[in-house]
Amino acid sequence: MTSRTGAIGTLVNGAGLAMNIIDAVTALSGECANFLNTGGKATTATVKAAFQLVLADPKVKVVFVNIFGGLMLCDMIAEGIMLA
Repeated sequence: MTSRTGAIGTLVNGAGLAMNIIDAVTALSGECANFLNTGGKATTATVKAAFQLVLADPKVKVVFVNIFGGLMLCDMIAEGIMLA
């Protein structure tokens, strides 16, 4: 996980997607607290752990989840988030 100074945590599956999200949030005057790239082979358990890690950052007030469905099943991501 990469730490930054804002209040928006991000959970994505792809470094390029993460960089685009940071750019988009910044363009709209927001600031990311961190970003975590789950990679393309994440499981429900690894998504749960990743979401918990993002939320463990005391700066995070909201989490922006952006998952490219072509790499993994989005229902699996949702289940991992719900378990967190």
